[in-house]
Amino acid sequence: MAYMTAVAPVPWWPPPPELAHAGLLVASSPAGYPEPQTLPFLFAPLPPPPPAGCPLLPPPAPIVIQLQPHPSLLAEVDHRRSSSLVQFLKDEGAVLSPEDENKREKVIRELKKIVMHWANAVAYEQSVPQGLATATVLTYGSYTLGAHGPESDIDLLCLGPCIATLQYHFFVVLRQILQGRPEVSEVHTVEKAKVPLMRFRFTGIAVDLTYAQLPVIDALKAINTFSPQLLQKIDTRSWRSLSGVRVNEQIVQLVPNAEKFQTLLRCIKLWARKRGLHCHYLGFFAGIHLAILAAYVCRKFPDASVSGLFAVFFQTFAHWPWQVPVSLHDELTTCLHSEGRLMPIVMPCTPPEFCASTVTKGSLKKIREELTRGYVLTRDPLRHDFQWSWLFEPFPYDQKYQQFLRIALRAPTIAELGDWAGWVKSRFRFLILKLERAGIECDPCPSEEVDHTDNDPNVVFYWGLIPKRIIQVDTSSLKGDFMEDLTNDVYGTVKCTHSDVTISVVGLPQLPKSMCSRVYPPAVHAALYDGLRGHR
Repeated sequence: MAYMTAVAPVPWWPPPPELAHAGLLVASSPAGYPEPQTLPFLFAPLPPPPPAGCPLLPPPAPIVIQLQPHPSLLAEVDHRRSSSLVQFLKDEGAVLSPEDENKREKVIRELKKIVMHWANAVAYEQSVPQGLATATVLTYGSYTLGAHGPESDIDLLCLGPCIATLQYHFFVVLRQILQGRPEVSEVHTVEKAKVPLMRFRFTGIAVDLTYAQLPVIDALKAINTFSPQLLQKIDTRSWRSLSGVRVNEQIVQLVPNAEKFQTLLRCIKLWARKRGLHCHYLGFFAGIHLAILAAYVCRKFPDASVSGLFAVFFQTFAHWPWQVPVSLHDELTTCLHSEGRLMPIVMPCTPPEFCASTVTKGSLKKIREELTRGYVLTRDPLRHDFQWSWLFEPFPYDQKYQQFLRIALRAPTIAELGDWAGWVKSRFRFLILKLERAGIECDPCPSEEVDHTDNDPNVVFYWGLIPKRIIQVDTSSLKGDFMEDLTNDVYGTVKCTHSDVTISVVGLPQLPKSMCSRVYPPAVHAALYDGLRGHR
C-alpha cells in the first residue's frame, strides 16, 4: 500500500499575510529585484507648523497628483504593443501559413467525399435506392471562427441520413472505412461522452468528428433549410452535436470586428495553453468557453485595439462575480442548471443554453489566479520594459509543487491505447472530485507524457498536489474507486479487459524534463510583486 505525506504548497512567489484573506495570489518583493517604472508624482507641500501653544493636530494626508500622459503618447504605445503582440503570435507559431491552410481545406474536402461514400454504403445495406441518401460534414470550433493554429484540431460535424445510426453505422461502419484509408491514423472513439465523437489524424492533422442523425434521407439538402420543424424531430445527442455549429454562427454574427476577434481569441488560447488552462476534461476551459469570453470583450469594447482588448479581457474576468453568467445577449437567462454553478457561460443560441462545464472548486481557483496574474501584468499600458513573453510564460509546475499524482495508462496496442485513453480522460473529473472530497486539491497538467522504459504503448499524466494539511493518501484505494467509475457499464468493462491504469505519487526527481520550467526573469517577479501588492 503506497502512501503520500502531503506538505504545504510551494508558491512561486511568497504571499504577504495582509492579502491572504482575499484569496488572491499576492507577492512580496524578492530582494534585489528592480521596482517597476511609474509615472512621476507631484506632492503638495505641507502646511507651516502651528503657532506655539496651539494643540497639535494629526498631519493631513499628502495630496497625490498623477500626471496624465498625452493621448498621442498612449496611442503610440498602444500601437506598438498591438504590433508586438501580433508578431509574438507569429513567432510562437500560433498563425497558420497559407500552405497549412490549404492542407486543412483538402482534409475537409476529402472527408466530405468519404461520408458521401459511407451514406451510399448504408443505403445499399438497407436496400435504399442509390443517390437518395446523402451525408456531409460541417466545420465548427476554432476553424470556423478563424482562430485555429498549427496545433489546433479540426472540429467537424457529420450530418447523416435517418437510416444511419450513431452506434453502428457511425462508430462501426464509418470507422472501418476511415481505418482503411492510408491517410488516416490513430482512430479512436469516445462513445459515452455527452457529445460522442471519433478522433483520428488525417495526413497528420488531428480531427474531432461528431455525428448528428437527421430525420430525413437527404441530409445534404436538409442543411440548407434547417427549419424549426426539422430541428424539433432531432434526438437529444444529435441536438447537442448541432449546438457547436449553431453557436459558432451566432458568434460570427455578434462580434463587431472579425479580425480583432480572431486575433484576440488566438491570444487567449495561447495564454490558456501555456498556463495549463486549455483542457476541458480536466476542469478548465474548452474552446467554446474562450470564444464566448473573447466575443463578450469585443462586443463591450468595439473600438479597442488588440492589445487593449487583451488587457480588458483580464481586467474584466479577473474581477467577474462568477455567480453571474457570462452572456452575449443583454437579457437575463433563466436556464441556469447545476452544471453551470461554478463558471456559468451562456451559449448564444435559441433557446439559450449553458456551455457544458467540468469546472471544480480547485480548477476555478487556478483560473481566477491566472486571470489575476494576467491583469497585473497588462494593466499598466506605459510600463516601458513590458514583454509579452512574461504573460505567456509556461506554468512552472516544478516550482509550484513538490509532489505529483502520476497516472499511467497502458494497453497492448496503440489503437487500443487510443480508445482506452479517450475513455479514461472522459472520467478524469470523477478522480479530481474524489481527491477534493479527501481534502486534497490538485492541479492537473494537460500534457501527455510517455514512459519510454515501458515496452507497452502508454501515456502518463502528472497532477500537482496541493494539500492543505498533513494527510495520507492510499493510492491503491484511490485506484480501486476510480476503476469503479471506469467499469460502471458494459462499454467500460470491455475497454478494461486488456488495458490498465496505475496511480502513484512521485516527487520532483521523477518528473519528466519536459515539465521542468526555466527560472522567471527578475523583471517578471518585480511586475507581479508590485501589481499583486496593490491589487484589491
